[in-house]
Amino acid sequence: MTGVGEGAGIATKALEVVKDLPLWLLTGLAVSAGILLFLPGVAPSIPGVARPWILITGVVAAVLAASRGIAVLIHAVPSWRASADARRKFHLTGVPQQSHWSTAKQADDSIITQISAHLFVRNRTADPLALVGVRLVSPRIRGEVVHADISVRAEDRNMYGSAIHSGYFVPPGMSLPASAHLLIRGVLRRKLGNEVKVRLAVSDDEGHEQRVTLRMRVLPPAPVVAVTPSVEIVSSISDPIEKEVAAVLQAELARYDKHGRTVGGLGSIHLAANGQAIASLAGDSWNPNSPKNQSISDNPGSVEIRSDNLDALMSYYGRLTSQAERDHFASALLTRMDGKGYLRVTYFIVYALWKIGRLPEALQKAKADLPQGEMKAFGISNTLMLFNGLLRYRHTDFNNQMLDELEKFVIGLNEHPFQIPEKIAAIRTLRLRAST
Repeated sequence: MTGVGEGAGIATKALEVVKDLPLWLLTGLAVSAGILLFLPGVAPSIPGVARPWILITGVVAAVLAASRGIAVLIHAVPSWRASADARRKFHLTGVPQQSHWSTAKQADDSIITQISAHLFVRNRTADPLALVGVRLVSPRIRGEVVHADISVRAEDRNMYGSAIHSGYFVPPGMSLPASAHLLIRGVLRRKLGNEVKVRLAVSDDEGHEQRVTLRMRVLPPAPVVAVTPSVEIVSSISDPIEKEVAAVLQAELARYDKHGRTVGGLGSIHLAANGQAIASLAGDSWNPNSPKNQSISDNPGSVEIRSDNLDALMSYYGRLTSQAERDHFASALLTRMDGKGYLRVTYFIVYALWKIGRLPEALQKAKADLPQGEMKAFGISNTLMLFNGLLRYRHTDFNNQMLDELEKFVIGLNEHPFQIPEKIAAIRTLRLRAST
């Protein structure tokens, strides 16, 4: 029994010694055994009686080295993760319900893929966080990145803006909603279903980058619409009211062809101060993060929205004496909002109908009968661009019912809404503050 106890004690001490051997030594023993057994020029010189012991030593050393390596990893991984987590400046959470993926054919027959993602950003540091960039990680699209921006909601109001143009930051320790937009000239090679899994990378002003994965719905492609379908001949119209309406609309068509979306204009409609034109109403509306598009004017009476064509049409409307004539005037405008000859001046027709108190009918007609998402005539898109400018510069011209009608029009529309929902929220908040 004494011999057995002594043997067990020796074995225990031997195991403790082996357990404490460093990883580099165990790895060296395993590699050395392999060299002695299998390296040409060395293996033949090893005596046969020694080869089994060398093999056993190499196998034991390799197993112990592997075990020691796994143990080191098990202890190191949590520490590494904790260190990496401590270095993260911000955290991103996707909002799939408010995100979408869509494509649209351009006038030059190229296809633009639009990725719109809503996120929730948490600043994990004690300093303000400035988000400045976003890129698509997967799925990959080969093509030119036409536009990429990320904007953050203001801390004290429902307005979005970028850190670069507007100075919108995420305060220390706070969480705020954010909106990321990407326009890429190209399409995926594979066919998409109703959803697509998207991975985005968002970076701050110090180059730190975080990634977020979310599933977003895929919007169906927009129908192709002819840009210049045939227009009615004014001289062939016998009805005097319809004849005057058609004449002004065709004058607006000619103005839009010279000063339309491609040059940042909106036909005859422009901003004016003291009777002098100062800028196009469309201007930089293509960029929702432009400072002009992120807020409502503090002095909405300082500028006017002018149009000589609209002045002519309203002057004729003012000379109509009976309600039947005025109803026929409105009907002449609504009838021509059919998505055909006057599609690219839909903004003008809706503006005229708004001026005569027929805004709900105009919006219902546009949403029901006009093609959505088309990128050649920009029928509904130009109308949204018009309202985007009106809400900024002339929001006092909108009563609460008009704001409700416009909000219902934008909801569910397959078009970029610019900053219309944010402006409506800001106007309602301003009026609520003024009423207290």
